[in-house]
Amino acid sequence: MNKLEHYLDRVCRSIGGPRSLRQHIRQELREHLLDAMAEHKAAGLPEEAALDRALEDFGGPEEVRSELEATHGHRLLPLVIDRAMQWKERTMRAKWLWTTWAYLVVVGVIAMQVFFFTFAQMMYVPKLRKIQRDGWLRMDNLNEPVMAWLDSLLRGLEWVGNHATGCLLIAVGTWGLFEWRVRSENKPFIRLAVLGTSALGMMVGVFLITGALVIPFELGMPAMVQIAKPFVSEQMEAIDTSARAIEQAMAKKDWAAVGDNAERAASAVDRLSAVAGALPTPARQGKPTVDELRAWLKSAQEHLVEAQKASRDKDTGRLEEAMKNFRQVYGQVREATKPVK
Repeated sequence: MNKLEHYLDRVCRSIGGPRSLRQHIRQELREHLLDAMAEHKAAGLPEEAALDRALEDFGGPEEVRSELEATHGHRLLPLVIDRAMQWKERTMRAKWLWTTWAYLVVVGVIAMQVFFFTFAQMMYVPKLRKIQRDGWLRMDNLNEPVMAWLDSLLRGLEWVGNHATGCLLIAVGTWGLFEWRVRSENKPFIRLAVLGTSALGMMVGVFLITGALVIPFELGMPAMVQIAKPFVSEQMEAIDTSARAIEQAMAKKDWAAVGDNAERAASAVDRLSAVAGALPTPARQGKPTVDELRAWLKSAQEHLVEAQKASRDKDTGRLEEAMKNFRQVYGQVREATKPVK
């Protein structure tokens, strides 16, 4: 059978087309040759002679290959064209998918940026202008570069907000003109490039506005701390006054006065907790953190609420226990804010 396989190799080696076509032709030839060999063996020839006679009947390898190419050549061209069309279809489908995804991403980024600008125009700029009018942020010294830049940015945002409709109409008109007039085969790439450039330009505006969100508070923080210090002192004085009044009312069994003063003290503690970061805590070993101060104040407030309940129930034991716990916890806050000698 080696002679048969060698013959098939010589016939099929030079046939063009895909490997599957050559395998198909080789299989057909092998079956025909085996059938012819079987007929010659049935006629009385030995196996080797039957194979030689079958190969001789089929003709030489070159002759057979020419006949096969003439017979199967008309199948090869449609097969090649079909494979080429399949490849092109897959390529075009992938190109369409990736291009569509790129459009969706860029349009999504632009939509988020427009939302951010709208938020800044409707919420941020009015609030910042109110803070400026209330005196929390002074922008009258425009000789300072930062303040001059911030004022210019705010004016620019206000201008965009006042002319938003006109800007939108111009953008829509320009886009419509582009779609109407441009007929280039590169139009999708031009459109994508314009959208990407617009997104990049708007991102610069996002960065500037984000910076403007932070800078005013950094500039106004020192003034806010200075304003908070008298407020802290006022609340601590109110707590001390109410605590003394509670002690006096307890001695007289004046339950109404105890409840009123406990309520006032609890409210003052709550306000003090809101500005715990402004509490004057001199540098010393074991200085408490802001979270620790808030925890102490919360505990003090809970004991004052318990004192209110005890005053309503006229329970002297509970009231004394609540006030004892209050003095202990609030004493830690007092100790932490005591000036270092």
